[in-house]
Amino acid sequence: MARYEHLQLLRLPESFERRKSRGGGAPPQRDPAGHSRRIGSELNRAIETQQRRRHPEFVDPSLILRVQMTGALLEDDWDRLGLTVLSSDEDRTLVLFASTDDMVAFRQRLAAYSRGTPIGQQSPSYAAFIGGIEAITAIEPRDRIGIRAREEGLTEPENFQGGISYVIDIELWDLGRRDLRIRKVDDIATYVDARGGEELDRYIGPSISLIRIRCDGAVIQTLLGIDEIAEIDLPAVPDTATGEFVDLELAELPPLGEVDDDAPLIGIIDSGVNEHPLIEDILFGAIGVPETLGTADEYGHGTFVAGIAAFGDLRGQLARGTLNRGARLCSAKVLDRTGNFPDSRLTPGQMREAITRLNQDFGCRIFVIALGDRKRVFDGGKVGPWAATLDEIVSELDIVVIVAAGNRAPRTGNRIEQAVTEYPGYLLEPTNRLCEPAGAMNVVTVGSLAHGDGVGPRSADNVGVRAITAGLEPSPFSRAGPGLRGAIKPDLVDVGGTLIYDPIVARLRGGEDLPEAGVVSLHNIFVDRLFAGRSGTSYSAPLVAFKASQILARFPGSSANLVRALLAGSASVPPAARAKLQLLGPEGERGNLWPRPGRCGACCLLRRCAGRAVRRR
Repeated sequence: MARYEHLQLLRLPESFERRKSRGGGAPPQRDPAGHSRRIGSELNRAIETQQRRRHPEFVDPSLILRVQMTGALLEDDWDRLGLTVLSSDEDRTLVLFASTDDMVAFRQRLAAYSRGTPIGQQSPSYAAFIGGIEAITAIEPRDRIGIRAREEGLTEPENFQGGISYVIDIELWDLGRRDLRIRKVDDIATYVDARGGEELDRYIGPSISLIRIRCDGAVIQTLLGIDEIAEIDLPAVPDTATGEFVDLELAELPPLGEVDDDAPLIGIIDSGVNEHPLIEDILFGAIGVPETLGTADEYGHGTFVAGIAAFGDLRGQLARGTLNRGARLCSAKVLDRTGNFPDSRLTPGQMREAITRLNQDFGCRIFVIALGDRKRVFDGGKVGPWAATLDEIVSELDIVVIVAAGNRAPRTGNRIEQAVTEYPGYLLEPTNRLCEPAGAMNVVTVGSLAHGDGVGPRSADNVGVRAITAGLEPSPFSRAGPGLRGAIKPDLVDVGGTLIYDPIVARLRGGEDLPEAGVVSLHNIFVDRLFAGRSGTSYSAPLVAFKASQILARFPGSSANLVRALLAGSASVPPAARAKLQLLGPEGERGNLWPRPGRCGACCLLRRCAGRAVRRR
């Protein structure tokens, strides 16, 4: 993806408690008088710039400023001055909203700081606040151009040409009350209509305000100068391929590649695996634990996991016109038809029996457990009996056990828009910690990255549908560590889909009901359809298992430790994930480093298994 110098803004909601700013350290040493004089001059220029740009049809005495900080962002100090923090970006820049141009309270603090250190004090008044301000500027029209437009070469206002019609989405800053935001949207619609354009759609939510219009490029140039507008962008380009792949029939598929008789076995500990036409010849064995469960996958989870373990990136293969499998499969059914563990067995004992039998009966050395106990979140203390059992089995049998980090719906109810506006901050919330058994020390715990924005053709026409992620950013549902004794968890991340916000149904939608938001794999009822889409860490875990099987195929005598080491050694940090987590301040910035035990969970969200170990050696 192309990279630009423009602002990348994280919007903050207007009606919910804001997170406190993190870290930042002390401001640099300043000459109080000189620094105050410079900041005051910059403020005056910013105000004059906005006053000069104000269009006669959009007159408003409010003021929107961009403030570059060197230390902590100090949102509370700005709040006390009557300024609203609209957004913050990765280079410690704030966007602030003031209801008037005068900025009296701020100028008073500037004056107090400029007088130097008062008698009896060790530093000037408001030294941390005023001294931490590096620069104040107005937001330039080019900064309002969104990423999709910039990728199409529309990087400057003049790139929108008069005489050419464009369809654009306009997003307003979260300026406060709903009635105020409705009035602003009405003003834009009236202006566009008077100049031959038209409103196509609008969405006014608790904190998100959008309008989609069709208009001439000259009109867009004017709109880019309106300070109440946060962003103007082209509508999302829907993913049309995924839906087509999900609807493919057997006769339309590429030839199915053969699998070596000695290819590694991957054990699927799940809801069973059905004899789907694309894997029936490589399903080497199946058991039920207990036997009364049988082996058929009535719930559908296990067959989907198995398809990823066998094919890896199935969507990518279908796009290339190939169907090659990298491993054989065996299955232990441990869930009933409703997706629950049977009441008759304790889960740790069930896991031990399932793994031991697949290992002894079939020689399986790689296992995927894409399951978890959402009600038992690892709090950094003692791991649960399920995790402890897995740690024991891994050491006893010299096997690789790959576990999903677990999923969490980021927001629900009347806070659902925060899934968009507060991403990625909620990924490090205490309630987003790993769920049992992902905290185990000896297993490979896997989190999820998004494959893209997840917008499909059925939702792209609605301006209120909002993508949360871009490609290779952390999935909004993925959980983070740390694990036992502060260990970095998840150990790796890989592609597992994303979520989008759909205002029509007022909920977040994943691949289960919007295939484009998820990854593609096998449907358990293949007579109905061959493929399905889903989102979750349950589907990034088998992708890592697929890559582990390629290592074991190349080095069949490898110990489990060597396989894990090669997986970790070939992992890379996607630039998109690194850039997104920098928004979280020092905790997120630590995620840019190569993970080390004892660090915070942010870095756990970053390390994607690239599967390059074999090719690099």
